[in-house]
Amino acid sequence: TLDNDVLTTEQRQFYEDNGYLLVKKLVSDEDIERFRKEFVRICKREVNPPGAMIMKDESLRSQYGQSEKVVNKVQDFQEDKELFRYCTLPEV
Repeated sequence: TLDNDVLTTEQRQFYEDNGYLLVKKLVSDEDIERFRKEFVRICKREVNPPGAMIMKDESLRSQYGQSEKVVNKVQDFQEDKELFRYCTLPEV
């Protein structure tokens, strides 16, 4: 990472060591709830964005059945305007 005034030295080091960084409250609770609801709608196939792929952890199926809790990834969701809005947030 590059020196900047956005992240602390500790945050940069954590990212370099772990490959990710959690920044709490970066996105509003209201937006997170909207994204969560849209994620669930996609998992339940209430909406079906063209090209979206839903990845499931089959080892969780016995515990959670067909619920969204077995989904560990949705990829290629750019055609879903609400969920893709997350990617365009200035904060992100």
